[in-house]
Amino acid sequence: MIRCAALSAVSALLLAAANAADPAPTAGTWQRAIGPWTWSFPRDHGAHPNFKSEWWYFTGNLKETSTGRPFGYQLTIFRQGVQLNPAQKNSKWAVRDFYFGHFTISDIAKNEFHVAEKVSRGALGEAHAETGLMDVAIGPWSIENWSFASKVSTTERYGLQAKDGDMALALEVSTSKPPALEGVNGLSQKATGAGNASYYYSFSRLTTSGKITLAGKTYDVSGLSWFDHEFSTSSLGSDEVGWDWFCVQLGNNEEIMLYALRDKSGAIDPSSEGTLIKSDGTTERLQPGSFTIAKTGSWKSPHSGATYPAGWHITIPGHRADLTITPAMADQELNLDKMGKLAYWEGACTVTGRVGDADVKGVGYTELTGYSGALQTDFKE
Repeated sequence: MIRCAALSAVSALLLAAANAADPAPTAGTWQRAIGPWTWSFPRDHGAHPNFKSEWWYFTGNLKETSTGRPFGYQLTIFRQGVQLNPAQKNSKWAVRDFYFGHFTISDIAKNEFHVAEKVSRGALGEAHAETGLMDVAIGPWSIENWSFASKVSTTERYGLQAKDGDMALALEVSTSKPPALEGVNGLSQKATGAGNASYYYSFSRLTTSGKITLAGKTYDVSGLSWFDHEFSTSSLGSDEVGWDWFCVQLGNNEEIMLYALRDKSGAIDPSSEGTLIKSDGTTERLQPGSFTIAKTGSWKSPHSGATYPAGWHITIPGHRADLTITPAMADQELNLDKMGKLAYWEGACTVTGRVGDADVKGVGYTELTGYSGALQTDFKE
């Protein structure tokens, strides 16, 4: 997302802390997302250490294979550059990058939301993000490449592992479509001005299977996941306070990513846009103004006191799409405290509506940031 993609999504703290507008780059400074990027995979699944901010972002809607019991999940690992060139580069204690992660499971049948977060200095082998392939870890949480695409098969496989207390997941995700480059050939503009952007792509339909564990009970699950990878050094504009981000996976084998950036007045920033991923994997950019997002309800968090939108009506006239998005459960708010107080909503959703003359159903994930007082304060500072 900018994420969830739209700004990777998400994440709120990463962008609030690190993505204020930077001055023009000079020698020895972090690289910025300016101009086209020459994409190459699997290289670009790996880390881009010359950029300050980067994240690998998985979300998904799964069901227990025997009963159909629904679950949602999020597993995200963030890399935040601290020193482009560490002063003590040969020391095992040297900190070049700071890492943190968010891990959630939505137990929709029980209306329970489980959240864990992890923070690491990246020194002493506590965390890593390899270059050249997707191999990222923070402690026991990991995202690993399990196979490369080949001339025989275009399928890529990745293993996701995370455990915190009595909650855990162990999943295999497999690609069914090529990477979707967001924005203009992967350059996703988030605000006016050169460099206020990220390089951003998604795997929009990942076949998923594995296990989820809650309260000591393990469930065999399968379903669909979405993956966002973004890297940048600055993206949010000075007047932007948050975003609503949507990923939608429809039963007609199409996917949609949309984000709406909000300014301090609550108005939608004209940089807001999205992508339609067609059934054959080709993409169509949904330019600013080509879609509408209307709130249909609200939910007030008993934890942070923030009031979030809860339900949306989305129209894309050029695609004859009319969709209703509904949270699978109301309380999917992450309340985090290991890097200061932070709250944002990220959760599983159901989708109904029409595309063209056909009724459609689907699933998705939505990320809502900037609605809690703490996040807005961080942005203002």
